[in-house]
Amino acid sequence: MKGKIIKDLLILDDNQNGCGFSKLDGKPIFIDNALKGDIVDIEIIKKTNKYYLGKIITFRKKTIREKVYCPYYEKCGGCNLLHVSLDNEINKKEEYLKKVFGRNIKINTLDRFNYRNKVVLHVIDNKLGFYKEGTNNLIEISKCLLLENKINNVINIFNKYSLNSIKEITIRTFDDKILIKTIGKINNDLLKQLIKDKDIISIYQDELLIYGDKYLECSINNIKFLVNGNSFFQVNTYCMEKLYEKIKQYAGKDNKLLDLYCGVASIGIYLSNNFNNIIGVEINKDSYNCALENIKINNIINYKIILGDSSLVNDKFDVVIVDPPRSGLSKDVINNLLDIKSKKIIYVSCNPSTLKRDVDLLKNYKIDEMEAFNMFPGTKHIEVVALLKLK
Repeated sequence: MKGKIIKDLLILDDNQNGCGFSKLDGKPIFIDNALKGDIVDIEIIKKTNKYYLGKIITFRKKTIREKVYCPYYEKCGGCNLLHVSLDNEINKKEEYLKKVFGRNIKINTLDRFNYRNKVVLHVIDNKLGFYKEGTNNLIEISKCLLLENKINNVINIFNKYSLNSIKEITIRTFDDKILIKTIGKINNDLLKQLIKDKDIISIYQDELLIYGDKYLECSINNIKFLVNGNSFFQVNTYCMEKLYEKIKQYAGKDNKLLDLYCGVASIGIYLSNNFNNIIGVEINKDSYNCALENIKINNIINYKIILGDSSLVNDKFDVVIVDPPRSGLSKDVINNLLDIKSKKIIYVSCNPSTLKRDVDLLKNYKIDEMEAFNMFPGTKHIEVVALLKLK
C-alpha cells in the first residue's frame, strides 16, 4: 500500500495539528497541509494497523487558506498552521482543549511571526538548518519567519562562512543582545566577523566561553533574568509576561511556595513579593547556576534553590508551582504532591495531554481555573496553566 496513489480524496475535517483527515478502506488517513473541503491526489507514505499517512501530490480543489511565505513550510515540519488564519488557529486549539478537558479554555495570543528568542540549528556537510520533523534529514535555511530578526541576521553571517567543524549552533537574543553557542570549532574568519557585530555579546564554543559576557540578560517588569546557552527559558518573551501574570494571579499571597522544575528561577522570582519563603528545585546545573545569579542580582532574600530532582522535596507548602518538560510529572513527584497537600497546585504545561494525565492522577485535587497561551503561534503547540485546588 505504501507508495500507492489515491486520486480525488475529499478531506472530511482538519485538526489543531494542521493536518487534514479523511477515510480510506475504513481507516482514518491523515494528510499534512490539507483543510476540510479540499479535494486532493495523495501518495500513501505510511500504513499501520490503525491509520494511514498521506502526502499531497496535487490539489484538485483547494479551500480558502492563508498564503504561506516560508519556502520551507512543506518540508520542515517545525510549523503546522501557517496555512490557516491566526483566528482559525486559535479556534482549532480551543476546540482541541475542550475535547481534552471538557471545558471552554480561553487562549491568549500575540504576534504570529518573529517571536522566538532562541533557535537550535544543525550543521551537516557545511549546510545549516533544521532537522525535518521526526528525522535527521537537514532542511537548509537562510531565515525562519518565527525567529526574531536579530537571530536571522546571525544566521546570515554563519551562512557566508565554512561550517565544516561545527555540528550545532544555538542562538539566543534578549533586548537586542545576542548569545551564540556552538558544538564544534568556529573558524577564525567567522569568529572575527561575529565579534564585529556589536549586538553579539557572548560566544561559547563547546561549553567554553571564548568571547564576551558569561550570561545574556532579559528584563521583564523591572526584573532581571540571566540565561546562558543551555538554561531553560521561555522562547516567547512577549507571551511569557502574560503567562507569569496569570500564574501570579492564581498563586495569590501566602507563606510558603514550592517552585518545582524551576529553571532559572524566573517564576519564583516573579512571585517573590507574594510569599515569605520560596524553595526552588532544578536538576539542570546550568539553569541552577543561572538561578543563583538571578536571585542575587534581584536582591531576593526569601528564595532558596536546591540542585536536584524535583521529587526530592517533601515538606509542607501552601502553594506549589510545577513547570515540567513535555513528558509531565514523574510518579515520585505526583506522590510527593499528594503527601504535601498544599492548598493550591499551579501546573504550567506545554503538553495538554500529559497535563490531563497528571491531573487525573492527582486525585486529591480538582481543576478550579484554566487559561491557555499561544506561546508558539503557527505551530501545533500550546502553553496551558491550570489552577488546582485541594478537594
